[in-house]
Amino acid sequence: MAAEPSYNGHESEQQLSDAVRAQLHQLRHEPGTLLERLESFVSYEIGRRIAMGQLGVTDVQRDEVVDHAFASALTRLQEGVPIRDLHTYLRSRAQDTIRREVRRVANERVRLVSLDQIVYNEGDDGEQVTLADIIPDTESRTLEDASIDAETFGYLMESLAGLPDRWRTIFLQRTIHGQNVFAIAEEHEIPVDEVRRIVVRSRDYLRDQMENVHFALDEDDF
Repeated sequence: MAAEPSYNGHESEQQLSDAVRAQLHQLRHEPGTLLERLESFVSYEIGRRIAMGQLGVTDVQRDEVVDHAFASALTRLQEGVPIRDLHTYLRSRAQDTIRREVRRVANERVRLVSLDQIVYNEGDDGEQVTLADIIPDTESRTLEDASIDAETFGYLMESLAGLPDRWRTIFLQRTIHGQNVFAIAEEHEIPVDEVRRIVVRSRDYLRDQMENVHFALDEDDF
């Protein structure tokens, strides 16, 4: 693969336009080395975060991070702005996504009630009962947990129904069934970058819907 050109801000409009077209072509039709290197980097970085305890094994998926990075690059190029170095740009966007997921997971963990939380206090000098005292097995699922999970799942299904039919199908093909973006694009007869855009926007929509649930639950506490 030829080395990418360097931009110093003095290129003509034609040179910039040519560079944008070349990079769009590479991302859409010849991602080869770029995709391979990005997937390797993302796998390593997610594994490192999991080893550090910042992420769980199901908190973020490699393909999700890769899709976000490619979608970001395609969006910028479609605005007519060439990228100085595609590999570096994709890595940076992937790192941004992983860091955002680390922050999200940390915030969700803060929501968890500590097992040291006092749930009953028999007078100033009496016995204090904590969650740890009344939960015999912290690994077991309680009926309340199952009920909450079922409600969340049901709301997620309702949110999915709010997506356009094609978007919902493409989103499920990519995220649930793990189909390749190129195969999906061929099946639906749309560009690969359109598949990535649909997946990213659908995922963002669902996350917004689920965040609304959390906010509603928080407000109920007041």
